Amino acid sequence: MSVTDILGKTIDRYEIKEAIGEGAMAMVYRAFDPEINRSVAFKVLKQDFCVDQEYLARFMREAKAAGALSHPNIVTVYDVGKVEDAPYIMMELLSGKDLGEVLKEKSKMPLADTLKVGIQLANALNYAHQMGVVHRDIKPDNIIVMPDGVSIKVADFGIARMGENEEAMKTQVGSVLGTPRYMSPEQALAQDVDGRSDLFSVGVILYEMLSGVKAFDASNIGTLMTQITQMQPAPLKKHCPDIPAGVQQIVNKLLNKSPAKRYQNGAMLADALKKELAALHEQEKEQKKHKYLPLKVRWALSMGAIVGLVLLISINIVFNIQSRALTNQAIDSGSSFAKFIAIETVVPLLSEDWITLETFINDASSRETFAYLIVMDRFGVIRGASDTSLVGQQYVSSDQAEFVAERSGVRVASETLNNDENVFSISTPVLFQDTEVGQIVLGLSQRSLEEVKSITGGLMFALALVTISSVVLMLFIFGALVARPFRVLNEALQSVGKGDFDHRISLTRNDEIGELFENFNKMNASLQAAALKDGSPSEAPATDLAQEKSTTDRPSTPVESVESVESVESVESVESVESVESVESATSIKPPQSQSSKTPRKPSTRKKKTQPADALDETRVVSSPQPSESESDKDKTVITTTRMLKTHEN
Repeated sequence: MSVTDILGKTIDRYEIKEAIGEGAMAMVYRAFDPEINRSVAFKVLKQDFCVDQEYLARFMREAKAAGALSHPNIVTVYDVGKVEDAPYIMMELLSGKDLGEVLKEKSKMPLADTLKVGIQLANALNYAHQMGVVHRDIKPDNIIVMPDGVSIKVADFGIARMGENEEAMKTQVGSVLGTPRYMSPEQALAQDVDGRSDLFSVGVILYEMLSGVKAFDASNIGTLMTQITQMQPAPLKKHCPDIPAGVQQIVNKLLNKSPAKRYQNGAMLADALKKELAALHEQEKEQKKHKYLPLKVRWALSMGAIVGLVLLISINIVFNIQSRALTNQAIDSGSSFAKFIAIETVVPLLSEDWITLETFINDASSRETFAYLIVMDRFGVIRGASDTSLVGQQYVSSDQAEFVAERSGVRVASETLNNDENVFSISTPVLFQDTEVGQIVLGLSQRSLEEVKSITGGLMFALALVTISSVVLMLFIFGALVARPFRVLNEALQSVGKGDFDHRISLTRNDEIGELFENFNKMNASLQAAALKDGSPSEAPATDLAQEKSTTDRPSTPVESVESVESVESVESVESVESVESVESATSIKPPQSQSSKTPRKPSTRKKKTQPADALDETRVVSSPQPSESESDKDKTVITTTRMLKTHEN
């Protein structure tokens, strides 16, 4: 079916508007559904693939099954049907790109985005598998990435693929259906598949997203099938060294050739990916907080910050308490002074002796014990003041004065003068026989109080600074001392990691770290013993090597060769030879030129001991001379051994 055959036509109720894509087996059009007033994707199978009725039946059956799926990460299938015997699927029209296009543009995706895509893909597959639908063709081209770059939708659920094009090879061998590069080993071997087959394909996709290369990259179908069924892809560390070990393990588990050793469902895979994503976010937070710091620096700074915070709170509390005490002392002193002045001015106020009052005020002002002094009569008229320009005026209190305290009829407020000097404004009545005859307003400077507070605060700050510095320095030194044995242990562990089981920590300590060193040495000794027991020691001791070399270099004697024979009786016979005559007889025989020319000895009339028939043959085989011996020495060794056995038999 060509594009011109269907464009502009109405199929069922769908108006075909334009072609928006073409695959190896299907055409995709943008269509309009007037009943619900929305655009949809109209996908119809090409005529060339409509010949196989069994395939058509499976196409329709699985397409209808996919239509029953409703998941936020699965493309919604609205309708299925046939047009001129060609099946079609009416599905959700999406505006994003498929993952294959995204990977062509970016080569590989960031780890966080890959994990998010993997989680959504696992959730979608888990839902579909629970609904009894297996995709069988999970690949980047069937994963639609939405415009936000992270959200995905899986397309073509339950639709097996056939055919071949330039973009992706397709194959059909018996019931093998899918895209070879992303299919599972059981698919490649035409075995029964289930949801775990889709999870293998997810592993291939995650590998490609993380590394930027394909997990199985063969260019021909035969080699590709061999890679999928028998070979493991290169470790992800090779392509992305910073890949977390947990992510590497997840991909390795997904790519296991045995379905039983993979994740058994999408939910398990999603949980594993979520844990890695949470760990990645936590790691990013930690990296934003601080970079790597040695233990001694971290301890010193942390404890310094804690001590500094405690001292700051303590100093603030102490300083406030002391400030209040100093303020109260200043107020008490000023109140007493104001009462004294009130007593001294009661007579001039009663007698209206303003000259005496002025003289008293001038004398008091000359001592500079206060900022200002105002004496009023009972009508509020100023009769005497340190500022003579105020005399005779009606007294007006300052609007900026802030009330501080009131004690025994004395009212204290705080205000700031025009010269920016802070003063306590102390007001007290002038009483005569409990009758108010006037009022005193005394301004007491706060300069001395502020100086005392400043000195006190500075001393406290200096004390805190010295304390914090001492704590930081002490912990820095302590951290350095603690870090030293950890460096020793770290180096030892690195040696073990390289296979050096001979490494031992020689430092001795009478504390927990010493126990740690001792346990490490015991562990390494156990590992070394296990390695020697398995026959694969990482590094043999020098003494063993010397003994082995000595044994190898030493030529084998006849008796030693005979001792290696498996027959116990033959060995005992050789070891029990004590007859000097037999030995002399054996050694007096002239060696022939070769073993094949040896003349057999006449049988003896003496009674022979029973001996296995193949004992001599075993002796001949075992008694092979060392390469350093000459041909004549070889003959001597064999003949001598043979004679010793036969003499013993006689």
